[in-house]
Amino acid sequence: MTRLGRFLAVWGNGQHGRLGHGTESSEVFPRIVQALAGSRVAHVAAGGAHTTVATEDGCLWTFGLNNNGQLGCLKDTPYAVAPVEVILPDSIKAVAAGESHTLALSSSGEVWAAGSNVDGQLGLGSAFGAKNAEFRLVRALQGVRVAAIAAGNQHSLALSDEGKVFAWGHGQFGALGLGTGKLRWEAFPDQVAALAAVKVSSIAAGAFHSGAVDEEGSAWMWGNGSSWQLGTGANVHECLPQQVRGLRHVSQLCLGFSHSMSIGKHGDVYTWGTDENGSLGQGFNWPTAPSRTPEPVKLRLQSGAAGWKHSAGVTSDGRLITWGWGGAVGSGGFLSPGADLGAGQLGHGDDSDQYDPKQVQRLQISRVRYRDLRQSVGGAPWHALQVACARNHTAAVIEADISPAELQ
Repeated sequence: MTRLGRFLAVWGNGQHGRLGHGTESSEVFPRIVQALAGSRVAHVAAGGAHTTVATEDGCLWTFGLNNNGQLGCLKDTPYAVAPVEVILPDSIKAVAAGESHTLALSSSGEVWAAGSNVDGQLGLGSAFGAKNAEFRLVRALQGVRVAAIAAGNQHSLALSDEGKVFAWGHGQFGALGLGTGKLRWEAFPDQVAALAAVKVSSIAAGAFHSGAVDEEGSAWMWGNGSSWQLGTGANVHECLPQQVRGLRHVSQLCLGFSHSMSIGKHGDVYTWGTDENGSLGQGFNWPTAPSRTPEPVKLRLQSGAAGWKHSAGVTSDGRLITWGWGGAVGSGGFLSPGADLGAGQLGHGDDSDQYDPKQVQRLQISRVRYRDLRQSVGGAPWHALQVACARNHTAAVIEADISPAELQ
């Protein structure tokens, strides 16, 4: 039996090379990053205008905007339009990306950080200044074996293998969950004591809000709640974790800018917060007022992601689903060249908004070749394993049987 390849596909706004295709051109369909086609991609994260990737052999790759050193290399280069390998002393198994900073989790459970440190989001204190153009070990977490990481706009989270949550960076709106005494910023990782009584199994970071799921499947959220994105029924900020009533058997939280999503252990999906450009996936006739508490979506997912105003998910059989903001605020026409806005981040071939979840049908495997699910014979020609959403670009780990010749 042929072993399927695992590729990285990236699409949407291409400014500053965040798509990794060697140019700043935008893409309206998922397109395989040819520079990484020889590697088996394991995990991807999409930041404000950059992307970071971990491969199965433990290598770390970054590309896109580098104005704050968030690529962790190329100190004097403003951006990279193609993937650049970052050499670290340990293999990397997972990545996370904020607005202008990047986190990498090693196979030994250590966290490395690069990029902007203006608000302490690297967890390094002030010893290395406001930004770092190389990855540095977050020594404040030594002695803690980290199992997962997450990055918001200007804050960071880590989950230990014992189920403890640590937070650092920008504390405005209570995004760190450390209480009213730490609303400014925290330069070193600090344990979220309010969750000490539960064992956390997964974490998530939105732009300015955060979340966790405990081993019982209960969801906890804190931070910016001005758009009801915490799901508590109130538009207030919370500086301590609050349990989201009505959600049970949750496996994953996906947090965007002002909307949130939960995925249950059996695939059920709920969304809440603002429905700008259809980001909740509730349909065009959904009330324009925000959803103050979680509302069910007619969709079943295995995993997902939330960006600024768009969302995406992967089904149990590998279908890639996207919805929300497509680019030019629903006009269907592209904005001026170079505008740092949207440009087809839903992957449906245009930049129109999508109010209902819609399956992505086409994968671009080279400049002129495509795999189209509508034309498949004898089974699907590709399927998704993981998806990540940023402000205006999207990335996914794709599994497919593609020969080297087809990638040319």
